[in-house]
Amino acid sequence: MKTISITLILAFGVFAEPPRAFNSLCSYLEEEKETVSSLGNTKKCFARYMPELENEGSTWAQGYSGCQKSATSERQSMLTNASEAQEKIREAALSMSSYIDQCLTLTEPMDFFHCFARMSKLQLTNVYNISFNASEQALILNQKLGTIEVEHYLCTNQTEHDYVQGTDKIFRSLDQCLQQIATN
Repeated sequence: MKTISITLILAFGVFAEPPRAFNSLCSYLEEEKETVSSLGNTKKCFARYMPELENEGSTWAQGYSGCQKSATSERQSMLTNASEAQEKIREAALSMSSYIDQCLTLTEPMDFFHCFARMSKLQLTNVYNISFNASEQALILNQKLGTIEVEHYLCTNQTEHDYVQGTDKIFRSLDQCLQQIATN
């Protein structure tokens, strides 16, 4: 029973916070009523498996950080590349704006109305091009952002899976070590 409770205490400590230091575990074990020989062997089990658990936690942290950095870098690169298309649309819109500003400065009613009448003929294609290009870029950007999110999820999920599998293997080995002490 004591082996199971020690393993559970250790398991909760690893998942809820960084692994406890070896000295803290030794202090805990020394407070319990065990024989001197089994206490020494128990310490040996923890001394063997604690570094493995700490290494597993460190590997997880590095993997998770790598997933985060990769996703951030990909997003930033994609947004930087999108700024070129954004600038082309901005230039097209500003040329239309310039034409409209020109029409708005006219004070003679006939010139004013003719200017806007010509605008619809001259600028209609530009309006549709701006609309088409903006819609296309928005769809492409959304799709690429979605792909980055999926890749980020897969990366972090694999990192977490590896961590859980690795710590499970270590805890099983630790439990087996502690059970061998209990049967001796």
